[in-house]
Amino acid sequence: MNQKNIFSVISVILILQGLAFFFMKNDIAADTFPALDDNAHQALAKLVAVISGLSILVGLITYAVRTAPNVAWAYTLGFAVLAAITYKHKFIDGINVPIVAIVIQVIVLLGCMYLWKGEKSA
Repeated sequence: MNQKNIFSVISVILILQGLAFFFMKNDIAADTFPALDDNAHQALAKLVAVISGLSILVGLITYAVRTAPNVAWAYTLGFAVLAAITYKHKFIDGINVPIVAIVIQVIVLLGCMYLWKGEKSA
């Protein structure tokens, strides 16, 4: 696969993720922190809505730069940081992070690493 195809798939995933976060923000807030009261869940749902907008934004940017040279390193490092934060939340902080999200992050990170390796060898 080439960079254009991989980044196109990543952009679709990010945009769909953002839409899912937006429409399921209350469920995500309740599932992530079940011990919180209703006011805290409402505040957390508002933060999830902001995160959903950021996911859509990054998805649109990813689509826009899908053919730009020398961007795979930034995506690789960015998704590596995101994965590290997710693993910290899951395994150290005890936050209920869905396994599906972790799998998607690993797949996207591996795709970016593949592209970065291809840029370095070219």
